Parts: sequence; C-alpha cells; structure tokens
Amino acid sequence: MISPGTNVGRLLDERPELVEFLAGYHAHFARLRNRLLRRVVAPRVTVADAARMAGIPCDELVAALRRAVGEPEAGAGEPAASPAPAAAGPRPAVLDALRPVELDVREDLRAGREPFARIMAAARALAPGEALLLRAPFEPVPLYEVLSRRGLAHWSEARGPDDWQVWFHRVAPGPEAGGERAPARPPGTPDAGPERVVVDVRGLEPPQPMVRVLELLDTLPARGVLEVLHDRRPLFLYPQLEARGFAHATDEPEPGLVRILIRHAGGGDAAR
Repeated sequence: MISPGTNVGRLLDERPELVEFLAGYHAHFARLRNRLLRRVVAPRVTVADAARMAGIPCDELVAALRRAVGEPEAGAGEPAASPAPAAAGPRPAVLDALRPVELDVREDLRAGREPFARIMAAARALAPGEALLLRAPFEPVPLYEVLSRRGLAHWSEARGPDDWQVWFHRVAPGPEAGGERAPARPPGTPDAGPERVVVDVRGLEPPQPMVRVLELLDTLPARGVLEVLHDRRPLFLYPQLEARGFAHATDEPEPGLVRILIRHAGGGDAAR
C-alpha cells in the first residue's frame, strides 16, 4: 500500500509506468524523465518528501498514486487530507552576519552524479561565522533532517524554476550519530588493540545507512575500527570510503547479514 513513507526510488523500480504518470500529474515531476537524475534523487526521497518538494498536499499525491496503481485511495483509520506545505518564513536576520560558502550541485544532479559527499564535506568544513549556501535544481528536502542532526538549521528560497538556494547555518552542536562504542580502557592498562564502534543500519531507507556511517567516521579514532552491520553490500559507500582515506573489508557471516569493517588506511589490520 502506497503511503507517505514509501520510497520513491523503490516505487518507480517496481512500477516504472509511474514515471510518466507523475510527469503528467505535476510539472515538478517532469524531471523524473531524466534517467540519470532519477537514479540519484529518487532513492533519497519518500512520497511525503516529493509532495513537499512539489508544493502539494501529501495525501493528495498519495491518493493519486494509489488510483494509478489500482489501490484504495484511503485505508481504514487513515487521517483526512493534510494541508499544503507551509511557505518558508522570512529570511532569518542571523544570515546577514554570516559569510556564505557556496556549493552549486545543479550540474552534478543533471549529470547523474551523487553530490551527497560534497555537501557533507562542505558542512563539516564550516568555520565559525560561515553558512553553507547550497544551490540545487529543486528543494533538497531530505537533507534537512540529515544536517539538522549536525546542528545546522536551514532557510530556503526558490530563485527560479530550477534554482533553489538553501542556507545551512549552525545554531547548536548536534547530537552524534548513533553507535555503540566500546568502553574506554582504564588509565595505565596495556593497549588492547583497536577501539571498535558498532553500528547496525539494517532496515534503514537510503541514504540513512550512508549518512550514519559517514557521521561516525568523522570521530573514529586513528586506530579505531567501525563495524557496520548491513543487509546488503553498500556499493555506493565504497568509493566514498576510499576517497576519504579509509580501508574496508566486507564479509557475510550469516545469511541476510553483511558486515563491513572500516579503518583508517595504513592504521593496521582491522580486528575481527
């Protein structure tokens, strides 16, 4: 049953005819005809995200999709139609005192290149008094939650049909990503080997597994090992690890479980 939380990428994989349906339903979705753009964006977006990006009520889009695939438009106990997304408020005065660090990912997305790593690197590199000014061909709704966990608030405005500007600025230190860190050794005890951090990302929708892993790597000690428990081999993660100077090894200790051990390259063998 299609719902607000349905992943658009998976939906279009299962129902490819919905590409043309959505393109005809609302002008915003016409860009889904671009196969490269669809490959990068759709897996990161839920139906609720897509509705907000198009500026239409979520329940209206859910009902339209259900009609298109022959599902009931409303299930028992479901809430009434939700209101249309609220417009962005006035520009925060705090932005006037910040120096913008501009990152334009419009061409990356049009060419089918994944800009997520560039965005996260730019967010990490922000110095006091700076704000990340992101330029994108649409409102990057999925990024809001990701960067809010890093302590970044946002304000967005549409400058044209394919030109969104989003300011990300720091308001307070964000909570660290989840993960179970091995307890520290008492002072004076012998070195017991690499410190291990374990994170289970099974069942999370993309891009959350990659986000969780990259956030934990930001604080991984020099001799630490990050053990990732996954339900599939993260093929898009491997190039990001290598570009950031991490070595990795993958095995499948049991059916349905993929384990990735990640360490700083040159830091010695990862303990199993």
